[in-house]
Amino acid sequence: MKLIQAFVECPETSIFRVIGSEDSDYSNWEVEPLTLDILMEEEGFYIVKAKNILPDGKVQDCYLDISLLERINDLVYFFDGANLRVDYSFNFNGDVICAVPIDCFGVYELFYSKINPSVGIDILKVGLTNSTRKSAIAEDLGYIFRDEKQYGDAAKMFQISVDEGPSSYFLYGELAACYMESGQTEKGKEYERLFAQNNEMH
Repeated sequence: MKLIQAFVECPETSIFRVIGSEDSDYSNWEVEPLTLDILMEEEGFYIVKAKNILPDGKVQDCYLDISLLERINDLVYFFDGANLRVDYSFNFNGDVICAVPIDCFGVYELFYSKINPSVGIDILKVGLTNSTRKSAIAEDLGYIFRDEKQYGDAAKMFQISVDEGPSSYFLYGELAACYMESGQTEKGKEYERLFAQNNEMH
């Protein structure tokens, strides 16, 4: 199925796997619609639903591409029902964030709109509820809450990630700091010790 055809015929589909991207015209790329709400940790190139949050607070639907396992995004895809505009996110007004939770570690900014952080937070919260594995999605939430200075919520999310398996031991340090900031000193000291132990080993 061609990309532009997929956007027309599968408006409810959140994730498309790209199976042919040789054509220089993006609208002719071959894609396969997937019946998933969460992008799983499987190597490949995907186009997924996204949100463009404008400076005035309005939110527009669009798409962006994701390369896994690295979880890298290059381009944003706007389709108005007839025409497809493809460009880098910094060439669009406002913030563009991924609207599909990803069960794979990567840069949390993919879900963080400084204009309206709650849009990405809500997307990730739904993903956290629906995903069998929690660690990567909880970590994304933890970093966004930390940046928003919601340290109690950040600690809860980082704790979920640490319990299941964090992306690195540096998360012990993040968790310690968030516990300290939210007044949970004993827990903060416990994770400071864990961070120090792991740091010595590395």
